[in-house]
Amino acid sequence: MSDQKFHRGDLVRIAADLGPSMAHFEADRDAIVLYSYQDRYGGSNTDSYSLWVEGRGPVSWYYEDQLTLIRRDAVDLLAQWEADDERRQTQEGDLDWIFTHGEEVLHGCSGASAQALANCFGLTNLWGARGEGFDYAINAQYTLALAAPFLTTGDKAGWLAKSVELAKTLNYPGGQTP
Repeated sequence: MSDQKFHRGDLVRIAADLGPSMAHFEADRDAIVLYSYQDRYGGSNTDSYSLWVEGRGPVSWYYEDQLTLIRRDAVDLLAQWEADDERRQTQEGDLDWIFTHGEEVLHGCSGASAQALANCFGLTNLWGARGEGFDYAINAQYTLALAAPFLTTGDKAGWLAKSVELAKTLNYPGGQTP
């Protein structure tokens, strides 16, 4: 019998203070447990959890002592949050939406918007060949810097023309970092 405190579908509250090493994580939010480290990878670690954070999506790893149970078996709510997230990503990945919200994209770009812009010039995987967060950050920043003049003016046609030029000069086998 596992001594695991939380299980898939449990609705939890993330603590407001996660400590300095996790200051960049979502805090003081509701989330639903996806799995523990043990559930996913085996071993004995039942203290670390991957969560679906409301309005954010999946995030790993939160510690057991940072979570407070709100209710068990909130799988219905998880399905709703996932559907909401899919709708948001579809909207924010649409080039027409991106260029009518250019300033918003520049000041708080979602992953869906950054990837849609990068796809235009052939960078089809912002995470890079190794799936690293550092590569993602560099690639997303690079893409936004290239797109900024077009986003500022809402010039989708200009971006698409620039992307054709970029695709001719840049080569991204496996989505590697520029």
